[in-house]
Amino acid sequence: MPGKFVLPFAFLASLVTTPLALALSAPPGDGPVLVILSPWAEADRLLAASGGRPLGPRRAPFAILASFPTPAAAAAARDHGAWAVFGGAALATLCGVSHA
Repeated sequence: MPGKFVLPFAFLASLVTTPLALALSAPPGDGPVLVILSPWAEADRLLAASGGRPLGPRRAPFAILASFPTPAAAAAARDHGAWAVFGGAALATLCGVSHA
């Protein structure tokens, strides 16, 4: 009987994963971005090397909010050691905010 749940579960998983993947694959635009990096990475050096600056006084273990002069500079943070860079629009979509 457990086999009868596989197809509905796969369908529901695709309903969740597809919008999530589309939101997170969008390139960072203007405005704040979330930079995901390793906990041992030096966030200040990474941001300085890619032209960014931190936003706020604190940093999470795996992420930092940052501002970059251009979307290309934000995308370049990956070349300097960031695991991922998510734009503000992607974050708003994940949080259920529309027209942000």
